[in-house]
Amino acid sequence: MSFALEFIDSEVRDVVADGADVRIRFAAATVRDDDGARGWLTTTALTLAAATLSGDAAHAFGKITEGRLRHDGADVARLPLPATLAGDLELSLRLANGTTLSVRAAGLTLAAAPDAVFTPDFSC
Repeated sequence: MSFALEFIDSEVRDVVADGADVRIRFAAATVRDDDGARGWLTTTALTLAAATLSGDAAHAFGKITEGRLRHDGADVARLPLPATLAGDLELSLRLANGTTLSVRAAGLTLAAAPDAVFTPDFSC
């Protein structure tokens, strides 16, 4: 089964800058499955390469209330999982705690660990 990441309502575990890379680990990534059903996937990470981070990474945790990814000037509404992109990338996130982050990068990978668990959304 494949998934597509939606930034809104995803839960950020932490953001780590490591050299020229920025890694965003999700406690629960909001995803859609092949049939469009919404749910959450654990153990998912987004890594941005050759990246420049703006914002307070130390307080970047919790629910995403606004998220926007641009790839070579075009908006990416849903990011396939797994994904690899190269080009001009700009990621902007606003978290429920008020923290904002912006990352410019030349590459991106999105992956879930082999033991990632999908939990469907059963809300009415």
